[in-house]
Amino acid sequence: MKRPAALLAPLLAPLVAMTLLAGCAERWEKPGATEAEFRAAQAQCDARAYGRWPPALRQEMVMPARWVPPMRSCDAQGHCAWFGGWWEPPQIMVVDDHAAPRHAERRACFLANGRTPVER
Repeated sequence: MKRPAALLAPLLAPLVAMTLLAGCAERWEKPGATEAEFRAAQAQCDARAYGRWPPALRQEMVMPARWVPPMRSCDAQGHCAWFGGWWEPPQIMVVDDHAAPRHAERRACFLANGRTPVER
């Protein structure tokens, strides 16, 4: 039998990845601008945002460490078996406290360069 945390891990990994990539998936447009101009503006805005709001990483506990007690399972004939009993280490996630202000700085830079966000 899989531990509950082991069952959640495959579900949480894509969610975390989508959250991290959400800021990168934004699309911006400017009438008459080329892809090369967009890349240059993107590099400029990223440099400005990261210069003002560098990553401020910290660890956050998602789930504390715990002992999962053993459990007994019995069938209809009364045959019982014990299983389980394991230690689960704490679940830790890395959080960037500057992600939101950096995103706002990047957005302000694009808007200042005459670009508008493209709705999906």
